[in-house]
Amino acid sequence: MDTVILTSVALTPSRARREKGEQVLTAEQYQAKALCALLEKIGWEKKDLCKTKYALGLNEPLWPHALIYSSEVVANLGLSPKTTFVSDHGGMSALNLLLQAHALLTSELVDYVILLGADSPMTPSTPQGKWRLERTWRYELNYELPLGMIGPLSEVALIAQRHIHLYGTKEEQMGKVAVSFRTNALENPNAYLKQPLTLDEYLKSPYIAQPLRMFDAVIPVNCGYALILTREDFAKRFGDTFVKIKAVSARVNFEAQNELREITNLGLKQLVSEALEKANTTLDQVDVFQLYDDFTIITIMQLEELGVCEKGKGGEFVEKNDLTYKGNFPTNTGGGQLSAGQAGTAGGFLLLTEAVSQLLGEAGGRQVKGAEKALVTGLGGLGYNHNLLNQGVAILSR
Repeated sequence: MDTVILTSVALTPSRARREKGEQVLTAEQYQAKALCALLEKIGWEKKDLCKTKYALGLNEPLWPHALIYSSEVVANLGLSPKTTFVSDHGGMSALNLLLQAHALLTSELVDYVILLGADSPMTPSTPQGKWRLERTWRYELNYELPLGMIGPLSEVALIAQRHIHLYGTKEEQMGKVAVSFRTNALENPNAYLKQPLTLDEYLKSPYIAQPLRMFDAVIPVNCGYALILTREDFAKRFGDTFVKIKAVSARVNFEAQNELREITNLGLKQLVSEALEKANTTLDQVDVFQLYDDFTIITIMQLEELGVCEKGKGGEFVEKNDLTYKGNFPTNTGGGQLSAGQAGTAGGFLLLTEAVSQLLGEAGGRQVKGAEKALVTGLGGLGYNHNLLNQGVAILSR
């Protein structure tokens, strides 16, 4: 029996700006709101869930830094799962949790799995004196910050410069990614940025780390997401509409033995091939693409590693094709993290829940006609001497 996703929910994101009437909530509050919305959508109450054999999967948020995190969340929510599991894989956390949920269900250790993705990077907090004690990489403290690096922005700026140097990628091509995803966001009631964006406006926006402009990077938000998974035999109790998980392939630390890696290689090519083979499908049979878009250049590089164009030709592919929900290559149809927002380490949930919405036919004005298959990627953790440390690919179908 296939593992399936019964349904998913995505909450309206917030930048926690009180002066604009936005909510200022913690990650725990987003977890509670997402769980309640999910149960309401399937017609359950918490007492119904407690009658089942289930597991709970969570991303590890930027804050709080609980020592025994998942147990604290379970206590907060008043739940009693058979087991819990936590992913600290950043932007790949959603797919890593999906992989673990699939394993738990196929082994029949549990009958249901709830995945909660939540983070509140914009909510002010001073729990221990003056500082929030944000987690960081040891090498970032030791080798990068003293030289003036400003985290992912600086690192991806170097990657973008390298791609431009090697392949002649143009800023206008990066800009088209941002403009296309903003067009998609205009049809998503849960997107944070809903003002139209033109290429001219993109090109006039300021650099934040050259060649990256303001619209080349994600918009940080607070948000929560939830999904419920089960096996197909259990799913049929809820009806015939659900999303099948056809394949999930993941890896941590691509090219571990190579200390002089090419920083424009993401390490997705093999995973894409594995996932397509497991799903018994081909790339041209995929209807919707949800590609991890922390930066526009990373989206362009993923197109190359998917195999839709040659290495270095991602910018040209973007230039010649339509990435909007009504185009020939629908990508990040909910606006992606560039326009819908990145909820800290739960950012990957945005892409996963959007894929589910498309396949269930619940995407409203941005619905891709006849969407039967979706490909989702997850990337997380910029390494010191190469590109993203964590990679994942999932193939979903009706």
